[in-house]
Amino acid sequence: MAAATKVLVTGGTGKTGRNVVEGLRERGVACRIAARKPPQTDTGVQFDWMDESSFDAALTDVDGVYLVAPVGVPDPLPVMSTFINRAVDKGVRRFVLLSSSAIPIDGPVLGGVHRFLADNAPEWAVMRPSWFFQNFTEAHHAETIRRENSLYSATGDAAIAFIGAADIAKIAVACLCADQPLNDGVILTGPASHSYDEVAGIISAQAGRQIRHVRLAPQDLARKFTEFGLDEGYAQILAQLDGFLAGGSEARTTDAVEKLTGRPAQSFSSFAAAHKASWKQ
Repeated sequence: MAAATKVLVTGGTGKTGRNVVEGLRERGVACRIAARKPPQTDTGVQFDWMDESSFDAALTDVDGVYLVAPVGVPDPLPVMSTFINRAVDKGVRRFVLLSSSAIPIDGPVLGGVHRFLADNAPEWAVMRPSWFFQNFTEAHHAETIRRENSLYSATGDAAIAFIGAADIAKIAVACLCADQPLNDGVILTGPASHSYDEVAGIISAQAGRQIRHVRLAPQDLARKFTEFGLDEGYAQILAQLDGFLAGGSEARTTDAVEKLTGRPAQSFSSFAAAHKASWKQ
């Protein structure tokens, strides 16, 4: 057992992937940036989950992989298991998967991939972060904040321990670079939990205008997601997960970020202050 020495970062230009690349480089670990539109450098490689012919070039001479599932695919296990098997055959030892705190092993969407890694990967870790801070700056919430001064959710009064992509990436780098593999899943959260009403208040203070939280039933939230271009099936899954949060399952916090990186997780208030330009109209 040893740390990975060259890592393939799938989703290498995405929210967590670009931070993983930066963190690996800071540690002197070579990496390959995999994306459908990779950077035009000697470290970029064209990669598409739906095109198996792109797998071999991406996997050449790597011994670690950061796994980010294809976006908008309700069941990614078939394509990801094919890729993982190919990677193991080519000598990859260590895998780190980005999953979700709301999805246990054997659960929907990435729960099957979690199980597949546990049963088949030589060394592995599954990161199960809570909802991202970046949902409010880069995704559909950012659009409704800018266009409608509103946040839509099916969470009711429930609190969620949101976490930032930078902290998630730090955990991924730690798991890829550790001498001993984690061989487990780990739930990652920010230092405090907030309801969407509280999030709206924090954003209001930084945006300089009133942002309201609009409560929807899951089926209405799914329709809202499809308005922003999400696949209908994927929108239904996300809305159902959002409704699941209304029971308070994501209110708990963990100290995993500090334990694995030596630094406490960033707070949402700090993140909002640093990203207030995201909400300019």
